[in-house]
Amino acid sequence: MAPSRLSLPAAWRRRALRCALSPLWLLLACGEDSSPRPEPLPVDTTAPQLQVHSPTAGWNYTSRRVRVAFTATDDTHLATLSWSLNGAGFLPLPAKAPTGDTFLLEVAPRPGSNTLTLWATDEAGHSTGQTVAFHFGSLSGSGAAHTGVVRQGRVYLWGRNNLGQLGLGEDVVTDQRAPRQVPSLEGVAALALNQNHTLALREDGTVWAWGENAQGQLGLGPAPVPGAPRTPDLTPRRSPTRVEGLQGAVALALGYRHSLALMEDGTVRAFGDNSAGQLGDGTAESLRDFPVRVSELTQVVKVVAGSMHSVALKQDGTVWVWGRNTYGNLGQGGQGGQDGQPHPTPVQVPGVTDVVDIASGRDHILALHAGGTVSAWGLDASGQLGFGEAFPDKQSHRPVPVKALEDARFVFANGNMSYAQRAGGALVSWGQNFNGQLGNGGTKDTNVPVAAAEGLTGLWSLSPGATHAVALREDGTLFTWGWSFSGSLGREDLLDRWTYPEPIQVTLP
Repeated sequence: MAPSRLSLPAAWRRRALRCALSPLWLLLACGEDSSPRPEPLPVDTTAPQLQVHSPTAGWNYTSRRVRVAFTATDDTHLATLSWSLNGAGFLPLPAKAPTGDTFLLEVAPRPGSNTLTLWATDEAGHSTGQTVAFHFGSLSGSGAAHTGVVRQGRVYLWGRNNLGQLGLGEDVVTDQRAPRQVPSLEGVAALALNQNHTLALREDGTVWAWGENAQGQLGLGPAPVPGAPRTPDLTPRRSPTRVEGLQGAVALALGYRHSLALMEDGTVRAFGDNSAGQLGDGTAESLRDFPVRVSELTQVVKVVAGSMHSVALKQDGTVWVWGRNTYGNLGQGGQGGQDGQPHPTPVQVPGVTDVVDIASGRDHILALHAGGTVSAWGLDASGQLGFGEAFPDKQSHRPVPVKALEDARFVFANGNMSYAQRAGGALVSWGQNFNGQLGNGGTKDTNVPVAAAEGLTGLWSLSPGATHAVALREDGTLFTWGWSFSGSLGREDLLDRWTYPEPIQVTLP
């Protein structure tokens, strides 16, 4: 039985009526619907593709401003992109993140191991995720003649131990020519050494200190009570002792006799020698044996320290300095760019912007710009500024470009030496080298970057000391080089007071 009129589709009914009222010459065309029919839409069966460019899986980062770069594509159209750090809830990508198929954002990692997850979904509901694990916090350190690394949360130290800087307890007072594990200290995310004291940051944000304490650089004194007498705590420690005045630290840096701690909220605490105002609390009182807040400084992502100056990198890419300015350490330029006065309040280094990493030697500073170039200022007695030309007074109180270096990824410094890791993983170094501390096989100073030994490619942690250095390679291999003094290079078969300009492999117990 033919369908009733009511059962016909509305489109058919409209067409029948139109044809019934049409002139004869149109009726011939009404016998068949000649209008084009839409092609069926293809079924989307392909998920989006993700490729993470940074951070590099397994690598160690020391700035709390880790840049994430990845490419996301789809055969039709991406619907959503989101990210999660350390298992927290997924967040949508910022509106300014996309640049074509490349997406950028920044994350603030926690001390220790971090896991970043990226997720892409297309309009058909297909999803793709990528996860990258990386580490935040220095895994190595070097002082005047003691050296150390962190492995699986445990600290291993070797070298000079005259002031307890190895943290091996009251019964071990001699130098150690091979690595020894620091007892009763686990869950360590970062290590900091300089001169004769040591600090360790645990993953829980607590700070532990040991070694020399003549200027209160261990920060173990109680906070003062107004009106109450107090005696500064200047007693050295031979075992790790908790700095009670610090909780919620995320990074550490040591000067020769002062210490800095970056806090989770982006502020900085300092303790120790303050004779040049290097604690940044607005005073030049001789010392503080307890943590004080660096004044007028927020949104900090990294701190480093020199002999008697301090440096901070802020989230906006600017660099701030305070303390000694004898060699133009503060980079202020202009008339009277260096002086012998204390500078107890942070000031911005003019003209230095878009900085992503910083490093400090004894009295010079390096700033790595986002494009891969490096600026340097301060003392240049051994060519450590890398300018390629000698300054008449062996110092520069204004930033100058490091020569022939346009693809740097990280920078490092101590003493009168400078180092940079190129984007491809190769290490270059410049400055003082009479003890082979540049790791290039020679002992000649250089005022331009030169290639280090081939074995020093792909480093994920590097820590120069006064005249030697220690590094961890991405395959887990541990190397030292430079001046062998009191066991500083970590091998019992090495000569003491001897130069080793090539990397030497060290084995942990």
